[in-house]
Amino acid sequence: PEEWILVQHNFGEIRHIMWNYVGIVRSTLRLNRALRRINLLYDEIMDFYKRTVIQNKILELRNLVLIARLIIESALERKESRGLHFSTDFPENRDPSSTYTERWRTS
Repeated sequence: PEEWILVQHNFGEIRHIMWNYVGIVRSTLRLNRALRRINLLYDEIMDFYKRTVIQNKILELRNLVLIARLIIESALERKESRGLHFSTDFPENRDPSSTYTERWRTS
């Protein structure tokens, strides 16, 4: 059916959103924009999921949009730059002694 073309399009759109807005250099503005777009895709995908015979591609797409949402929401919660992920809103790295993992490694 024609709707399966939209499934393929949605894969590409998720990839595009994640690459352009949720990459290594992040900002709250871009993350919020990505979340709005991913939420729109989520609604569209879930509507299609509910009225379609389940196939692997639609399951994969549903899982992908859920993971994208989790990544964006987690990135919005982080108020620091850490590792490779640099936030233009929080350019300073957190003091390593303030995290459990870093304290454990240094003891």
